[in-house]
Amino acid sequence: MSWSPLIAKLRGYPVIAAAIALSVAGCAGADSIEDRQRSATRSELAKDFLRQGELEPAATEARRALKHDDENPEAYDVLGLVSFFRALSNFELLEVEECLTGIDAEALRAEQDEHYMEAASHFERAVAADPDYGEAWSNWGTVALQLEDYEEAVSHLRRALGHPARLRNPAVTRANLGWAHFKLDNHVQATKELRQARRFQPEMCVASYRLGRVYFAREEWENARDRFVNVIENDCPIQEAHLYLMKTHTELGSRDALADAARACISLAPDSCTAARCRALAP
Repeated sequence: MSWSPLIAKLRGYPVIAAAIALSVAGCAGADSIEDRQRSATRSELAKDFLRQGELEPAATEARRALKHDDENPEAYDVLGLVSFFRALSNFELLEVEECLTGIDAEALRAEQDEHYMEAASHFERAVAADPDYGEAWSNWGTVALQLEDYEEAVSHLRRALGHPARLRNPAVTRANLGWAHFKLDNHVQATKELRQARRFQPEMCVASYRLGRVYFAREEWENARDRFVNVIENDCPIQEAHLYLMKTHTELGSRDALADAARACISLAPDSCTAARCRALAP
């Protein structure tokens, strides 16, 4: 399943009561084979809407699926993804379209966290209904990353990799696991996971950028530079790769390269917070 229409919107970079209200419609499980079939049909419609970036119809069909079978894990997974993409839309407003501060930023950030918490609740229901559902474990781990609960992220992402047949892209899950280890300052394990992700997908932008961040944290400047340059040369729209390339040039004393790197950074999303940081480093 591809989420490209949604991801394309994120140029630079994806309550509890509300989650319960979305999740508990219907009776305990399906009453018949017909109910399960109706639920499966609705969840497929929900996934089709999600592929097209239509969040409201996707959520509506997922809730209808749960009315026929409130233990349908795919319907919960769709609801979780809807909430996840709503959170990413807030991030776009906060960090990419504009670099918001003050009261407006606080309100959007609080709403973003509510969406993430709601998503986590749905993914939790999905794996409760089907403990072997690797993709839901992966999605839950990704949300834990966003909520900065890195120990939980490691736990869920490892669980996801234990069910590779139920993962859309195991390499992405492994790249997220590597990032969680990085956030826990476990650089050796982070490097291992990110390299393995790149072994399966050598040109994966996210894994290459994150590996560069590990090298940067370890002050391996040449390795960091090579990773960030690789990301940029592969036309990966990761604005922070440009920012960290500028920081690496500074550490290497390559100040003559800063102006070009700054222009490339700013051109991706001129009004973003990352663009402001690139301007600050420019000569």
